Amino acid sequence: MGLFKSKQERKLERDMEIRKGINACKRSIRELLRHEQEYIKKARRARQLGAEDQVRFLKRTIRQTAAQRRALERQLLAIETAAQRKNQMEMQGQFARSLAMISKSIAEVFGDINWAEVQANFEKAMLQAETFEQQAELFLEASQETMFTEKAFDEEEVSEAEIDRLIEEEAAHEEQRALDREIESGLGEIERELRERE
Repeated sequence: MGLFKSKQERKLERDMEIRKGINACKRSIRELLRHEQEYIKKARRARQLGAEDQVRFLKRTIRQTAAQRRALERQLLAIETAAQRKNQMEMQGQFARSLAMISKSIAEVFGDINWAEVQANFEKAMLQAETFEQQAELFLEASQETMFTEKAFDEEEVSEAEIDRLIEEEAAHEEQRALDREIESGLGEIERELRERE
């Protein structure tokens, strides 16, 4: 690629970086969710074994992992919203450029165009685009302040009761799966016996 890039190439690179960031964030969220589910299974096993120290440790780990995942989900939402705002601003820019071209075309066709009116309309459109851009910058600054504070996630958002509920749900699901396997095995045995009688 050359030393100087076109506007379109730079825009394409920025869009690719944004998509990479969003995809990386989504991967991290999926990975944290997987870890959370594995910790829940381990906490259930520790509870069955009566290892209360392990249960307490795993609960803290689940709380931290869930809080980190939720913080990442909020960050992903902020990134996606900022990307959407960027796209809206680009559309506003295209609108302003189109308005300028229309104004120029009208002026060429009609030599007696009211330039003061065209200028006023153009300035109004540019002011709206600038206001839109300022709002987006304020939004990005606000989201950066919340994303990059010293404590990026709050473990208190995940209650002890919620962790217990997750562990109990996993236990209930495991019991249901075991029962389903037992029923399937019994049905298979009955089918074999029926076939043997025929």
